[in-house]
Amino acid sequence: MKILKGYQINILKILKIALGSSIAIIIANMLGLQYSASAGIITLLSIQDTKKETLLIALKRMLAFLFAIAIAYILFQSLGFYTIVFGLFLLVFISGSYLLHIQDGISMCSVLVTHFLIEKNMNISFIGNELLIMFIGTLVGIIVNLYMPKNIEAVKADIRLIEDEYRKILRVFGTCILANKECGLTNCSIADSPSCDLVSEKQPCGYYCSLEEDFSNVDSYLSSALARAYNNMNNTLLSDTRYYIQYFMMRKSQFEIIKGIKEQLCMLTDIPKQANTLSIFINRIADQFHEFNNAELLLKELDDIKKMYKNEPNPITRDEFENRAILYVILSDLENFLVLKRNFVKNMDEKQLEKYWKVNH
Repeated sequence: MKILKGYQINILKILKIALGSSIAIIIANMLGLQYSASAGIITLLSIQDTKKETLLIALKRMLAFLFAIAIAYILFQSLGFYTIVFGLFLLVFISGSYLLHIQDGISMCSVLVTHFLIEKNMNISFIGNELLIMFIGTLVGIIVNLYMPKNIEAVKADIRLIEDEYRKILRVFGTCILANKECGLTNCSIADSPSCDLVSEKQPCGYYCSLEEDFSNVDSYLSSALARAYNNMNNTLLSDTRYYIQYFMMRKSQFEIIKGIKEQLCMLTDIPKQANTLSIFINRIADQFHEFNNAELLLKELDDIKKMYKNEPNPITRDEFENRAILYVILSDLENFLVLKRNFVKNMDEKQLEKYWKVNH
């Protein structure tokens, strides 16, 4: 079992296929159907990774099979049960399936049509035999796949993990923005070093603001979380769980802004006195960073900081001007960062607010 998990093999899906295929064949045999083993193969092909995928594929394959029967009946009855006619059937059926977007049923339906070719028979009773095989195999696949272990707790764990990483990065930003007062930041640009690390030049200072590993972790966590959120949505038939996908997409957009802030920090050559206010604000964002914060109060505080910056005396030197400009860009990036969260909350409908937010307050 450990080896299978190590190779990312879906053990539950394998068990469903084995059990479901056996049940489908047993049912087909009990009904005295010809080619009963085909029901097991249909079950095997019907079991997908999620409930919604299974239902969608089943519908497409049923439509494809009806389409296949119609074409096969016309061709076999008109031209005879010959291999060359079966080749003509494939030409028409495959082309039509792609045009109708039901190509998922091509292989399965083609195999079932070979039964007509082998038996040289397309009377009503034998067509009924094939329809029953298709119906049994598909229905058993759907029923067996109704059981899907809930991964909602794993999705919530993803939220907590990602938020912890964001808080950590923000706190590092809050520390590093003041580090230059004693030891200076590495002066690098995006062009010089796309993966620039915030590293203090003097070890006694005690700051080491490298974030490359953290950024790599967040990238990986976001990808895994989105995949789990999509699976969760596709395994939930009766309720709307798009909230988690929307949430992780919002965090992904915020992460792009965080990357930009890091590059701006790398461009600082000195730290103006205004950096202290910005450092405190970044740490406050980190302290209040969680799923159920609508960012309204933080945006109000940010607006107050912007007003305060406007009232500051103009910079005297070019170096001071450039570094204060960088701080202002960082502040603007933080505003966009918070606006993304505020808009995410505003775009939630009443059902989502009731289900995902009000329950947690």
